[in-house]
Amino acid sequence: MKEGRLLKTGIAEYVQAEFDTDKGNQSGFTPIGNKVLVLTDQVSKKTSGGIELPVDVVERHQMAAETGVIVAVGSGAFKRFQDGSVWVGDVPKPGDQCYMERYSGIVIYGVDGLNYCLMDDVCIGAVRNNTVAVTALGPIEKID
Repeated sequence: MKEGRLLKTGIAEYVQAEFDTDKGNQSGFTPIGNKVLVLTDQVSKKTSGGIELPVDVVERHQMAAETGVIVAVGSGAFKRFQDGSVWVGDVPKPGDQCYMERYSGIVIYGVDGLNYCLMDDVCIGAVRNNTVAVTALGPIEKID
């Protein structure tokens, strides 16, 4: 597992996903229509207390990831709301840290060996625009 900033939520500890906008989408997949491809934050296989987690626990926590970074956006994403009205406001773009619905989308294993999640644009609930992050379970603690 790569080293990175550890984010602790009420569910698990995650290593924040990093996306190089210069390299672009390295997953081998391109979303179409209203789909969005998100590189989810990776579950830490060891707790901050040093306890190794079983593989099945890591996999369950990975499926429940609520944060990640947008890697690619389909051509129809963020154009219209579900009711058909025109999208207003900021449009998320590749490289944005995002919050998404838990268990949303389809898990895809990219050709680069990383876990991605392909989901509808409406599953993206927010884009992080500052250094303080909050989830439904409370604030995310940054552990360095």
